[in-house]
Amino acid sequence: MAAGKQRLNVLVLMSDEQRWDTLGHTGNPAARTPVLDELAETSTVLERTYTPFPLCCPSRTSLWTGRMPRHHHVLGNWRAIDPRLRDAGLGTAFRDAGYHTLYCGKWHVPGTTPRRMGFRATSAIPAVLDGRDRGRYIQPYREYAGRQGYELVDGHIENLTRADVETLRSAPHRATAAIPEEHFLETWQTDQFLRALHQRPDDRPWFAVCSFNAPHFPMVVPAPYDRIIDRRRVRLPASFAAGPGTRPREVATSSYATKYADLDEAGWTDMIAHYLGLCALVDTQVGRILDHLRRAGELDRTIVVYTSDHGDMMGAHRLMEKGHLLHYEEALRVPLLVRHPDQTGGTRTTNLVSVVDIARTLAELAGVTWTEDDDGTSFAAMLAKAAPTPTRNHVTAETVLYGMEADANGEHVDPATWDADRDGMNLSVRTHRVRYVYRSRDVDELYDHALDPDELVNLAGDPARTSDRLALRRLLADEIGDVYPDVARTLTA
Repeated sequence: MAAGKQRLNVLVLMSDEQRWDTLGHTGNPAARTPVLDELAETSTVLERTYTPFPLCCPSRTSLWTGRMPRHHHVLGNWRAIDPRLRDAGLGTAFRDAGYHTLYCGKWHVPGTTPRRMGFRATSAIPAVLDGRDRGRYIQPYREYAGRQGYELVDGHIENLTRADVETLRSAPHRATAAIPEEHFLETWQTDQFLRALHQRPDDRPWFAVCSFNAPHFPMVVPAPYDRIIDRRRVRLPASFAAGPGTRPREVATSSYATKYADLDEAGWTDMIAHYLGLCALVDTQVGRILDHLRRAGELDRTIVVYTSDHGDMMGAHRLMEKGHLLHYEEALRVPLLVRHPDQTGGTRTTNLVSVVDIARTLAELAGVTWTEDDDGTSFAAMLAKAAPTPTRNHVTAETVLYGMEADANGEHVDPATWDADRDGMNLSVRTHRVRYVYRSRDVDELYDHALDPDELVNLAGDPARTSDRLALRRLLADEIGDVYPDVARTLTA
């Protein structure tokens, strides 16, 4: 897909914790995403894109390195990257190819920094406190909010005012933000991104990333986005009525099931509306960035990518959020749009794509040398094709808990030290038709998406599906055997 001799710019726009079905063009009747819906009309929409780990730090590290978590070692939030990869990744590849590289916003790749990974310019980068990149905790923003007259709770990582905290206590789990849209973090961050982009050198192409925190929890939403979603159009998930009782024990008894057990249907509807309101806020910021590029005459020579790091259960099976236990469609499937300047109309594909494929694909599209020993498969040949040939037969996800503790403080842990007696592991594989989930400490799961798209009926124990289950276990064993040989033997026993 060439666009003359001039090298193309590349813009990556990211949200945080956004499900694939939160957009108008993905069929959500309540969504208010006009900018992204219009962008989809001239983009390739990759409708079946999956994260390799339903959690921020591991998935983002996979995005920038093109590696599965077992190969980059960020197997949990605040687990440090393999030291050998601290200076590697997509930003480094573009920098070395002569691009001006810019990163703005949430980072969440423990053990390294945007600058170390090739981004020459940075802005709105979160603080690292006790070894943890705190996402929203951006000191320049906190100072900015203070100058506008808003007192943020000292040390609070979510940038909440005392009024926000009190409202969350009295109206469980959601609130209207005390800080208005004009001074809210996403609006301020977009200002910072556009200022940094304006300051770029004009003698080279650029590779820029704007990484937002929304619609990540907490559901503290500025007006008018707290009420912009028509509650009458919000649909509760089809699996909502079944509840968490149909899930494996470790899921059904987890905080993902119990933390929001006080919500009735009206409460869940309002919670989802707040979540979609944050998605609408991100959509507005995307519009500001695209309008800037359009006015500057840059849009027609820029590859534009929109995606997220992982999804959110948001009421599916009456579960909320994302994490190690949640190897389900809602937590693993993410939006992905790619607009190339040569593309005039929109196309869609249901071919399988992994987040680890994005780095190799963008390098190929921009003509940038990519020599990483990664796990990605370029999907560049699928773009702008009415019926593209699949590049994958399956995608996988892998999550690990060391000592069954989710938290860490920036330490590096070699995945080869995983111990079945001490640690936990969940693995899953998604083919075009089925999902299989292996749990080292609970029962496994098998769902037939052709018959059961909402993953309601676990077929893992069905004798008629034994051959399917065994074949998928062998596939997972082949995938992870280089790092986890003992688990691979268990899967093929």
